[in-house]
Amino acid sequence: MKGILFIVFYGFAVYVTLAQRPKRLIAQKQDYGILYRYNDSLQCETYPRLDGWAYRIYIRYKLLINQPGIPALEGNLPFKSEADARKIAELAASKIAQGQMPPTLSIEEIQNQINLK
Repeated sequence: MKGILFIVFYGFAVYVTLAQRPKRLIAQKQDYGILYRYNDSLQCETYPRLDGWAYRIYIRYKLLINQPGIPALEGNLPFKSEADARKIAELAASKIAQGQMPPTLSIEEIQNQINLK
């Protein structure tokens, strides 16, 4: 009788221990593959800062990139105008749409779009 009671108690203790173990979260890969076929899910937004302009890029209404300054330049210098911020945001979005993630921009590419001086 003691043996059966011990087995039941031991089995219950193991069950309770396993039931309280947190489940492992499986890391999900961020797949942007649908973007390449449906570019309407990629959106650019410009917003004002105290000293200039910045931009954000969304994919399916989720924030993907928040760029508070001009990329490829040292410091956190803002864009001088909303139009400049929009041009660079669209350039970065076009690179994402072509499958380049993260969308690396060079100083030359930026200078071809806007006047940095």
